[in-house]
Amino acid sequence: MKSGDKPRTMTIRGVLSEISRVEKDVRRDANEAEIVQIIKRERARRAEALEFAKKANRADLIEQNETEANILAGYLPPELSPDEVSAAVTEIVAGGTNQMGAVMKALRERFGARLDGRLASDLVKQALAPK
Repeated sequence: MKSGDKPRTMTIRGVLSEISRVEKDVRRDANEAEIVQIIKRERARRAEALEFAKKANRADLIEQNETEANILAGYLPPELSPDEVSAAVTEIVAGGTNQMGAVMKALRERFGARLDGRLASDLVKQALAPK
């Protein structure tokens, strides 16, 4: 706030208000995993808004949403590479698990917030597809 970085300040305020809303709903302080999920959800909202802004050819909104998504990404743990996720999927499927939900659950348990759900879902579908 003192640095005068308005986009960063507004983005962080938005996330803090979302965290406060969640804490009021569950009537306890949010833990780290919940906070990471909130930040991921907010970043996903910015990505979706960015897609709509690109379709509408709105340069101002494109810049704003890209900036906010990048700010939020700085507060998230580094995501796994596609190779790491693919290796884990191969390992889990080789272990005998052959249902989408079970594989996704195992991946979430193993990697937590670092897992990109969309990427993991695509890789699991490819691995489980009939050959």
